[in-house]
Amino acid sequence: MKKQEIEFKVLDIIERLEKGQPIEDDMIELKAEWPRDHFRAARRIGAHANAARGEPIMWLIGIDEKKGVVGADFEELSIWFAKVRSRFDQLLAPNLISLAIPYDGKTVVALIFETERSPFVIRIPDSTGIVTHEVPWREANSTRSARRSDLIKLLYPIQKKPSLEIIDGRIELQRAIAGVSQITTYQWNLSMKVYVVTYSSETLVIPFHRCEILFRPQGRPDEKKFESIRIAPPTSYSSRGLKEKSQSLTVNSTEHEVLIDTAGMTYLTAESFTEEKPGPQLYEEIEVKGWLRSHYSSEPVSFEAIFELQRRENEDSERMLGEWRFAKREDLTD
Repeated sequence: MKKQEIEFKVLDIIERLEKGQPIEDDMIELKAEWPRDHFRAARRIGAHANAARGEPIMWLIGIDEKKGVVGADFEELSIWFAKVRSRFDQLLAPNLISLAIPYDGKTVVALIFETERSPFVIRIPDSTGIVTHEVPWREANSTRSARRSDLIKLLYPIQKKPSLEIIDGRIELQRAIAGVSQITTYQWNLSMKVYVVTYSSETLVIPFHRCEILFRPQGRPDEKKFESIRIAPPTSYSSRGLKEKSQSLTVNSTEHEVLIDTAGMTYLTAESFTEEKPGPQLYEEIEVKGWLRSHYSSEPVSFEAIFELQRRENEDSERMLGEWRFAKREDLTD
């Protein structure tokens, strides 16, 4: 998971908490402070990682579910995790990726645990009796010992979700005239060049009606929704009759869905209309979040991106009001 994705996700969680919205994600755990009981922390991390079945899990230190961001000391991490790791059998703990995220004068520490090497086994302290090791398992918000049925699940991990990489993209804001009434509306157009990897030998089908993309201009409290989402392969036009021709051997699309074999380059487009007139000062950045759901799973492939305002030489265009380009932010990636 890229550091930009981690920061985006953490800020979204904080925003939801401040709005009083629940965090409905089994892969995330919030802690107001560093857990002081290292054995219990190791057991809970091991249980969470085992139940994740190969998917990464996230612990956020410095966030209280009721009080919000309370902050945590990032420098405590190395000592704390060394003690937690010592509780795992053969010191085989989930691989850790960490990131300190400043927020409102405080620091939230994001811990991303990679779980591909499950099962994770905990060493039981000698004082507990003859049982020396345990495979912990997370069920809802509680931790218990794994049953045989749980261990069977670990032998058949869930299929790895498809992934996507944003290569390029832009957002355009245009003035439009709506129909006979001649009412002025404003059209936001999104276009992105995206490379998709399916991690499967089966064809991946993404129905457009199961996709959702939101965007929020910098400083605006509300999110807007893109409509008319389409994903298609790269195309070119032949010299005879200007006939459109696909430039992909692995991506095909119809009016209603896109079909991807193994991996391939795609172009994603969407639009949004609003009657709200933009202010004289255009937004410096636009945040975009998307969820693409396939035909076989309700668990979406998600993405988050930032688009930066482009300064144009001709600012007097009557129709084109603004353009934002995808910001790769290399300093925030792995």
